[in-house]
Amino acid sequence: MKNILAPLLLAAALTAPAAYAQKAGDTVTPEALGKLEWIKGEAPKAWEPGKLYVLECWATWCGPCVANIPHVDALYDKYSDKGLRVIGVDVWEDGKDKVADFVAKKGDGMSYPVAYTGKGGVFEKEWLIPAGVQGIPHAFLVKDGKVLTSIHPAQLTDELVEKLLAGGDAEKTALDEMTAKQKAQAEIGKAVQAFAAAAKSKDADAMATAVADLKAVQPDYPYLPIYESELSLTRGDWGGIDHQLEAQADPKVRIMVVGYISRSITKHDGVPAETLAKVTEAYETVLAANKKGPVDAVVLSRLYWVAGNKDKSLTEAKASVDLMKAHSSEAPGLSPAPFEKFSAAVEAGSMPTEDDFNGWMREAMTARAATAVKPAAPAAEKGN
Repeated sequence: MKNILAPLLLAAALTAPAAYAQKAGDTVTPEALGKLEWIKGEAPKAWEPGKLYVLECWATWCGPCVANIPHVDALYDKYSDKGLRVIGVDVWEDGKDKVADFVAKKGDGMSYPVAYTGKGGVFEKEWLIPAGVQGIPHAFLVKDGKVLTSIHPAQLTDELVEKLLAGGDAEKTALDEMTAKQKAQAEIGKAVQAFAAAAKSKDADAMATAVADLKAVQPDYPYLPIYESELSLTRGDWGGIDHQLEAQADPKVRIMVVGYISRSITKHDGVPAETLAKVTEAYETVLAANKKGPVDAVVLSRLYWVAGNKDKSLTEAKASVDLMKAHSSEAPGLSPAPFEKFSAAVEAGSMPTEDDFNGWMREAMTARAATAVKPAAPAAEKGN
């Protein structure tokens, strides 16, 4: 049966029209929009010439989608008279009523037309699946019956909207720039995945290749110092670690890099005492300029332990408990138990593994969730 069906399926694939290929450059119709349930407004019967349509895919359960609504609405309010058409297409939802309630509560904060389609609906079949969309928020940009591109709604700027509405060279330049950025993002994604796989197997050469690829695509990639630091740690290149500690002029980048190195270096053997001291000093300096938390104290305790300073290690372990208790008073429900266990182990003469500590943290969070106050059940009516 398999041998008989295979050529038939292949023939069907070759002769079937590509009716729903909603990718950049594809010709599209608003037909699917006419099959949706409209919460506000109505489906366009045809694309208006020269108008820019933003089909903004969202859902009530999607936090980033909800966070982007004010931005999209502001663009609609500003450019609707100039030719911008926004349609909010609620997708992957389970129930029209919750969408209607959401839109009603938003009021003027969601002033553009909104349509609803349930899970597995026509818009998913004819737009999302053919375009390979696997997550939301996601926006299709359509003009004069063609898909210009797809984009995250947060990347819709005034400048971009104005160029796309202007058409001609301005539109072409904007689309070329977007295509270049999307291609670069795809290359960065490949390099990051390659680095992660290489780091897991501790293949320093493959890690170095991935770092070189990242540099070639985006020399100022914000997380590049993290990857370079991990590469140096894997190679035992302590000079490279010293360089990373000294090279970060941007305070935010320095916090990120110093924090990462401080958390990671104690997992590696053969670290020179001088490098360990530099890392500890850098971390102390960063914490002095920022709010020190209980986990920071745990990291410092590990650093001092590895350096052989058991007294300071215990001091930081005990400090982690005090810091957690202070934090718990501001956010009731958080347990200091994991930090108390950590401190007790250090005082008893042993350094808990990271897995041990993470396990204690999970236990505390599970216990917190189990004891969380739940709404009381409605009281039974008298006479029942």
